[in-house]
Amino acid sequence: MNLTKSSIISCSRRTDIPAFLMDWVVDKIHLGYVDVVNPFNRKQIHRVSLTPEDVKCWVWWSKNFANWIKTYNQNRELFEIYKGHYFQFTINSPSELENGIIISLEDRFKQLEWLIKEFSSQVVNFRFDPIILYKTHTSNKVKSNLDRFEYIIENVSNIGLKEMIFSFATIYPKVKNRLDARGYTSVDPSLKKKTEILDKLIKICNKHQIKMKACCQSDLLKIEGIEQAHCIDAYKIEKITGESIPKIRDSGQRNDCGCYKAKDIGGYSGIFRCKHNCAYCYASPAKR
Repeated sequence: MNLTKSSIISCSRRTDIPAFLMDWVVDKIHLGYVDVVNPFNRKQIHRVSLTPEDVKCWVWWSKNFANWIKTYNQNRELFEIYKGHYFQFTINSPSELENGIIISLEDRFKQLEWLIKEFSSQVVNFRFDPIILYKTHTSNKVKSNLDRFEYIIENVSNIGLKEMIFSFATIYPKVKNRLDARGYTSVDPSLKKKTEILDKLIKICNKHQIKMKACCQSDLLKIEGIEQAHCIDAYKIEKITGESIPKIRDSGQRNDCGCYKAKDIGGYSGIFRCKHNCAYCYASPAKR
């Protein structure tokens, strides 16, 4: 089997590996490679190198870094063979749509502080993602996950981060069906409604010196105060690692994605079904 090499390993957009599968990661690092199944063609398998000669930076995506931090502390020498670690940390308002996430905001803020102290603020992206509007089947009242927004923004700013990546939820058919099955009706706001919401959020972010950066939603870039997000930023990773990183757009992502090319080693099925089980999940949450 041919060996695929990538300077950047994404772990993972497809599921929360740092929260649930760090033993698996350690095993694969010791092995030196991982076999990744193409989620759109299960007969296609890529063997991806995980050696430090090939991998310059790991990009870690999670809503709870407790397990990652524990594993890192137990295996420092193993993780330190790589030049860089880069963190995408999602912290939304606790809501009934995320009832699988039982860790408190305060504990997640402590994790954020630890990551910044250990690695610096330059390697952590804070995400409030997605913003979602919905109703329950028993009420016409429109609800959202924005009720703790300012509290989160204030704490993140005080910890030392000055950017926020966000998007509005994309209501794919499978997302709509899952929400409906759980007693919720999805609400897909118009651009006018999104603008009204963002006007309020921008004022809060400006108050706490935080820039808002939109992920995969180019229509929002016309709004003053909103910039394009580059979640996996080759220029930033180059500074983190001190290594030359290819500046190639990741064509495997959505058209409006600002990310640079990386290799994602996660999956959607089997062990990769995410135990957070968020109702709006784009991927494949575990059965409740």
